[in-house]
Amino acid sequence: MGRCDAAWQDRNYVLKWFGRTEGRAKRAYREFMQKGIAQGKRPELVGGGLIRSLGGWSVVKSLRRSGAQEKGDARILGSGDFVAQVINEAEQKVRRQLAADDLIERAEKLIKDYCLEHNISIDVLHSGSRRRAVSSKRSQLALMLVNKIGLSMAETGRKLGLTTSGVAQILRRKS
Repeated sequence: MGRCDAAWQDRNYVLKWFGRTEGRAKRAYREFMQKGIAQGKRPELVGGGLIRSLGGWSVVKSLRRSGAQEKGDARILGSGDFVAQVINEAEQKVRRQLAADDLIERAEKLIKDYCLEHNISIDVLHSGSRRRAVSSKRSQLALMLVNKIGLSMAETGRKLGLTTSGVAQILRRKS
């Protein structure tokens, strides 16, 4: 411990799991490591997630011979059903992120069209100008972006050159 510096290793984070003070944590960590070393190489801790979950290569091979299919991913330790659930949730998150990208594209198109229709430049809109004509258009756009498209107040603020609290204030006034 403490002999080499590894940027990827958060020493303090690891030690906090072993004790409140540094000295006690180091002693507990050394003891933990010594017990692990004494156990030797453990087959259940070798191989990918599916291999570990099923109990080793021999089980995986016999399942393959019998034609049984088990969902597996080396990054995830657990049953096939659990692995499938984790992968499904990750795919749903990616779909939501893609939907958010689509939302931003729709917002940008709305802003562009609105600016063309009302003869105002996007740069002036972003400038934070307090001229009544500009600020009223910015307020109308903020209402449309949040209420009609469903853009978050933070993203609306970024698109219109406002703070999140500025967008919230517009919504309070106009609602």
